[in-house]
Amino acid sequence: MFAPSAHLPRTELPLEYRTIPSSLDDSGRFALLVGSLGFFSLIPYMGIPVGDQTALQVGHFLAALICAGLLFVSWRNRPFWIYPLMIAPLCLSVLRVSVEGNGDASLGLKSLLVWMTSLVPLLAVQLCAPRYLLAFLTGAACATLLHFAVGLWQLMVFASGEFPLLWLYYNPSFLSVQDNAVTIARYQRRPFGIFPEPSAMSSSLAPWVLLWMANLLGLVRFRLTPERWQRILFACAAAGGLSLIIFSQSGHAAITLLAAAVFIATWFVRSKATSGTYATILLMFGVITPFMLWMAITSLANRVGGSEMGNSSWEDRSQSLLIGLNLWLDTGVANAICGFGLGLTSPVLSREYQLEAVWSVLLTYVYETGLIGVVAVGCVAMHLVRCWRKSGYSAAFAAITMVWLVGVTITTSYLQLLSLWMTLGWLSIWPEVCRAPGSLPVAVAERVVAHQPRVRRSAWRADDAARPAPATTANSGNARRRWSEGE
Repeated sequence: MFAPSAHLPRTELPLEYRTIPSSLDDSGRFALLVGSLGFFSLIPYMGIPVGDQTALQVGHFLAALICAGLLFVSWRNRPFWIYPLMIAPLCLSVLRVSVEGNGDASLGLKSLLVWMTSLVPLLAVQLCAPRYLLAFLTGAACATLLHFAVGLWQLMVFASGEFPLLWLYYNPSFLSVQDNAVTIARYQRRPFGIFPEPSAMSSSLAPWVLLWMANLLGLVRFRLTPERWQRILFACAAAGGLSLIIFSQSGHAAITLLAAAVFIATWFVRSKATSGTYATILLMFGVITPFMLWMAITSLANRVGGSEMGNSSWEDRSQSLLIGLNLWLDTGVANAICGFGLGLTSPVLSREYQLEAVWSVLLTYVYETGLIGVVAVGCVAMHLVRCWRKSGYSAAFAAITMVWLVGVTITTSYLQLLSLWMTLGWLSIWPEVCRAPGSLPVAVAERVVAHQPRVRRSAWRADDAARPAPATTANSGNARRRWSEGE
């Protein structure tokens, strides 16, 4: 327990106390809403189909409901500008295609709506996570444990050539699991929970798994201190999520395991020499590390070799990235500046190259928005660098950002995965939700500020500044000396 002390410096509170409207402040129902957002945004198959190729997920509705609070808060010094900045190049790309008439403008409008709705959780996390970060992480941890349980069930049932809970996997936004159930169950046999495929699962869960690991290993602390049962929940979610990523043999597992190994090595260097530490080291380097290395090698061997499902082949993925680059740069100056056209790369790849799409969320954005989109991405990257600097160049921040970047660049092409944008929202407000291990938590900071003496200031500061200081006389100096000596 921390007792107030006059020697503690005055500490400025984070910004979370100014990001939620007062009407929603300290609301248990709003905390439940935020926890539901963390849960359902990691369950992509729960939604309502809209048309033949897209659907609105439960996470979309929850994020839109939370974002209504943006009307009542100030945007000054807040990263809410990331959403309109990323949407602006998409709108310009659609406008150019509509004016020139060299493509299907209706397809661009549909793609624009998909981007606009998919990025809404980015705003929701930026708005509510600083104050309700524990509720949000609790919901995300529960969803991760659900994926782990379903993944274990899949791992057992795949041995008999069957796919469990097949009725649950219906969402036109993703590759149809129902149409490929036989191939998945009999030949691939790689569990992926309630996601479209293993790479999508790994890209969505890996950043949160690493965040929980960094917190458990003492590399980063949350601004709000979790309860004991929440720490246990986060530990179980981290272990279950990492196990599911390993069992899935996704190519993204390699970079995730590398980041986890860096966390463990950092903890090992900082830990004290005790019997418990030696037992942990023996378990890690004698059992867990060899198993992780074997799974990583197996994963890379399987992924590089390709498989029967298109989005699982590294060869097709790399080919789609190169073709998309050629479509962007080799078709004129206008395309280089404004992009190939929103939503137009997939039809070309399907018609001329028999590929489904450019298998990258980030590169698809760049190819279809051009140099204007590159500028927008660069502005977001500069903001993340500033957040990294404010965090004291946190190794956890750098590792989680790198894992997320690999996921959206070369691992998955599903921009409808809401967890990807929630991760970006979390990284963009990292100094408000995470702190260095040695800094004070919010509760202690509140107590320190509350016990600091208040200094009454005049309302007329300009007059006070212009007024000369009173002259110090010899009598006043003697009086201060006698007071300090206790007379």
